[in-house]
Parts: sequence; C-alpha cells; structure tokens
Amino acid sequence: MNPQRKRIIISEIQYWKKNRLLPEHYCDFLITLYAQGESAGAEPAKTDKAVLEKERSAVTNRMILMGLLAAVLFAGLFLIKDHPAAAVSAAAAVAALLIIRLLFSRKVRTALVPFTYIITALLILGISLKVWFAFFEGETMLLLGLLMLNSILWLFAGRLLKLLYFTISGSAGLLLIIGFLLISY
Repeated sequence: MNPQRKRIIISEIQYWKKNRLLPEHYCDFLITLYAQGESAGAEPAKTDKAVLEKERSAVTNRMILMGLLAAVLFAGLFLIKDHPAAAVSAAAAVAALLIIRLLFSRKVRTALVPFTYIITALLILGISLKVWFAFFEGETMLLLGLLMLNSILWLFAGRLLKLLYFTISGSAGLLLIIGFLLISY
C-alpha cells in the first residue's frame, strides 16, 4: 500500500479513536492492521482533525476570503465616486480572473464552484450598475436593458450549466422587468 495512503488511513482511525466514533479496541485492531506491526500505529495522532474535515475547512476559508473580496469590490464600485473607471476595471479584472479560474480548473465539484459562479454574476451585475450610474444616469431604458442583459446571462448560464438557482433568478429578473415595463408604459 502507498505509504501516504497508509498514513492517511491511520490518521483517520486515530481521529475516530480520539473522538470515540468507534470502540477503542476496534481502532487499536485497525491501527495494528494498517501499520502492519510497525511503530507508526503506536504514535499518537499528529493531527487534531480528520482529512475530510481539513479539506472542508480549507474550502470554507477560501469561500470566506472570496466573499470578503467580492464584498469589498462591490462596495468599492459604489463608494468610489471620483474614479469610476478604476473601480470598474478592478471589479472586471477580478470577475475575469474568476471566470478563467472556473474554465481552467479541475472538474472537482466542491462548494467553492457554485459560490464562485454567484460571486462572478454579482460582480458583473455591479459593474453594469456602476457603468450606468457613472455614465448614463437618467437613461431608464438603458438601465432596463442592462438588467435584462444580466437576467438573460443568468438564464443562459443556468440552462447551460444546469444550475437551478441561476435559471430561477434569470427568469424572475426577466419577469420583473417585463412586469415593470407593462405597468409603467
């Protein structure tokens, strides 16, 4: 057996033993079995967390970091009044990097992938709104067009990627815009 794989299995069994997920004598038997009589099984666990728990906490930390970055960029889009081009450029660069990361990343499904889609979609919406506020304020039809374009993009992404939340939000956005147009004109 691969030594790294053996260490992971022994580490997991020691985690089970420490947290009393299995009876102690079962864990001792499994450690002896996987250590094959070596002293590796007699060592105390070097890790406090299980391997999957470590991976989950790493994904959670990345999600928190991405969420904070997106919140700062989104807030910066509307708080920076003097240099709208700089705010739009920064948000567009981050959105482009997130899209490139999604396109060229491994096809592993974690909680980070849908979160990245959502952050990218919200950044693109924020960029659209900032461009309207900075350059075309007062042009209601252009705002409706930008919102409609974002909704169509969400609907298309939802259908293409089979993501229900994008399909629903895109459809709801289009219906709300059409309803607004019917009521006001």
